[in-house]
Amino acid sequence: MKNGSRVRFGSPAGVALVVTAVLQLATVSPASAQAPAFADVMRRAHEYVLTYYDHELSTAIARERYEQQWLDAAGRTKEKRLLISDFLLFQLPPDETWFALRDVYEVNGQAIEDRAARLKALFSRPRDSNGALGLEIAKESGRFNLAADQYYRTINVPTFGLLYLLPMHRSRMAFKKIGEEPVDGIETWVVEYEETKGPTLVGTPNGRDLRSEGRFWIEPKTGAVLRTEMVLGGTRGQPSRVTLTVTYRDEPALGFRVPVEMQERYDTPRRPLESDVVVAHATYSEFRRFDWRALVPPLKSR
Repeated sequence: MKNGSRVRFGSPAGVALVVTAVLQLATVSPASAQAPAFADVMRRAHEYVLTYYDHELSTAIARERYEQQWLDAAGRTKEKRLLISDFLLFQLPPDETWFALRDVYEVNGQAIEDRAARLKALFSRPRDSNGALGLEIAKESGRFNLAADQYYRTINVPTFGLLYLLPMHRSRMAFKKIGEEPVDGIETWVVEYEETKGPTLVGTPNGRDLRSEGRFWIEPKTGAVLRTEMVLGGTRGQPSRVTLTVTYRDEPALGFRVPVEMQERYDTPRRPLESDVVVAHATYSEFRRFDWRALVPPLKSR
């Protein structure tokens, strides 16, 4: 991913410009009897995410179990969907762009018969840049999403929220500690964030800025991110709202933190009595490494 890239809310390019699980860093400074300063904790968190970009991480793949439910305004279920997928996180040369691909192989217990041919066609198509591949990956990853026509669902990738902690975005962000809370037995600082000026990382389908807000659960001694929350929309200009909450844990097989659970909610808070709601819950397991070269041919020579 180019560090200056911008994502469009509801556009196919959105899901391609994502980041994957971040690395566990060692403690930046020795333990002290004094509580760490807020600036120091945020510096560690920025470094934690930035180190991920610079690290030569092998590609990872996991099993994703993704339950989606479409409700009417009264809370009655209109439709349910269960997707079972291989969830791929990989980095491609020459610019080391990170991609995430949801390779769905089962929908409501029924196997997807054209899976192998679909993937082969996706990665063998001629392309001049990774951006072209990103557009196709976005379409493929959202192919089986429930209520895709009613709600923008192209950023439902668990690692997306980490983008807001990149140091290059610091001048456009406001951070504030709002409390402390344990996550999986680890004490964390709960840090609220808000995009204060554009250009924002996500835009509306018509090209307008769409500011994000949310929270990070950060281990203060290391800067490790154990949970993210991202909220987009719900305003007069963009009435549809998405809330994504993701929890990370150490994965011994890989040696770094990975997303293990993602919770989503798509609603329209300004019209709660007349609007449908989509809720979803994804879990990730069976993490392992794989060789992306088996999928992706090199770029065309210029």
